[in-house]
Amino acid sequence: MIRKLVQNRVFKYWNESDRRGYDWAGNRVAELRPRRLLDVGCGDGSRLLKYLKHSPEVFCGIEGHPVLMQKARDRGLQVQTFDLNRSWPYADAAFDVVHASQVIEHVHNTRWFVSEALRVLAPGGFAILTSENLTSWLNTAASILGFTPFSLQQTCGWYLGNPLGLHDAEEIAIDLHPVPLDDPAFSGISGHVRVLGSRQASELFHRVGFKNVEVKTMGLMPCPGWLGRRLERVFKQRGHWLLIAAQKGM
Repeated sequence: MIRKLVQNRVFKYWNESDRRGYDWAGNRVAELRPRRLLDVGCGDGSRLLKYLKHSPEVFCGIEGHPVLMQKARDRGLQVQTFDLNRSWPYADAAFDVVHASQVIEHVHNTRWFVSEALRVLAPGGFAILTSENLTSWLNTAASILGFTPFSLQQTCGWYLGNPLGLHDAEEIAIDLHPVPLDDPAFSGISGHVRVLGSRQASELFHRVGFKNVEVKTMGLMPCPGWLGRRLERVFKQRGHWLLIAAQKGM
């Protein structure tokens, strides 16, 4: 009963701060008004489109789900599917903005992912990403209690290791991701492979070669929403959602 009460309180702020994270990324992309845009993990194309105030001359997407891919194509995106852990099939300096919301934690070769994002960006272009923060208060509290951090519960289709998790012992609906268990992409599609901490993310983007790297967070769970939003101004790197804006040098 107590566990359910806590989960319900956290879940409300979780959803609200998750939406704010998408808003932050979408609005940042819209403000940049890219002529050439790449949306990594574009889904059906609708999420980022709702923020744009202009029509990019080139709007490409990457999406692995065949149904969502077709819907994105119907919306006018040029969509491909391929292994994000390998070379991306785009020319150097092909895009002004690369956007990826809740994607980087699903890939094995995180360093390569960031390196390819840098390569396909034109000089002065921006990578705008959101993810989860391994060093958030919520994940730190789980570790102190001896539980798996919330952001790492998804283990190849199952939620494991944290009885306080919203989906504890549930199974991911694999029909949403029609990939067999022995496929090399299965673990990434059905779970989080590597979740970055805020400091780690900043160091990674700098080491790869980005300039003007901005890393911040939001969602100070398990605080109630009204308190968490106020404390975000003080504890800037302890929120659950990781927000990254990084610029390629000229």
